[in-house]
Amino acid sequence: MKLIFVVLALSLFSFSSCKCHKEKLKSDQTSEVVKGAYEGTVSHMYRASGCNTVILVSGTEKVVLIPVEGLPESLDVDGKVLTFDYVSLRMPQPEACSKGIPARLENVSEK
Repeated sequence: MKLIFVVLALSLFSFSSCKCHKEKLKSDQTSEVVKGAYEGTVSHMYRASGCNTVILVSGTEKVVLIPVEGLPESLDVDGKVLTFDYVSLRMPQPEACSKGIPARLENVSEK
């Protein structure tokens, strides 16, 4: 009887530790969320090298974002100034696009 109880306790412990590990992996896949209204300029300066559209974020640091879902046609105009929030994504850069950080844009509007 003791042996059955010990085996049951060990198997219960091992299954619960696996479940916690899976939850930890799931939370590791989330990306860094950058909140706040950012301002940037739509640019097609890297189109010849393979990047369709990039956004040059205004500020002290030069940040180039690659919108992975693209922009609506009305906003995808070279030189247009936008306000937006973004989430930087942990994924490889699109093929032949070596400049910028892949990002998902949210709350995009024209300034």
